[in-house]
Amino acid sequence: MLIRTEVGVIEEVYMEVKDLKGIQTAAMITGPYDIMAIVETEGLSEITRDIIESIRGIEGVKETSTNIFIE
Repeated sequence: MLIRTEVGVIEEVYMEVKDLKGIQTAAMITGPYDIMAIVETEGLSEITRDIIESIRGIEGVKETSTNIFIE
């Protein structure tokens, strides 16, 4: 999952994201997005219901892009 934050809050958002259930690893990155998080769940419904909603609910999150490994 790629996350774009509001200006000046990347570290605070990163600290919250990395501690969420299901997040395997998270890193602050350069480019059009600010944070990349690797998520592992049992199924797609968990990603949309739990992880995406949790991340989008963090103050300072501006946009997310979910990319799924297919192989």
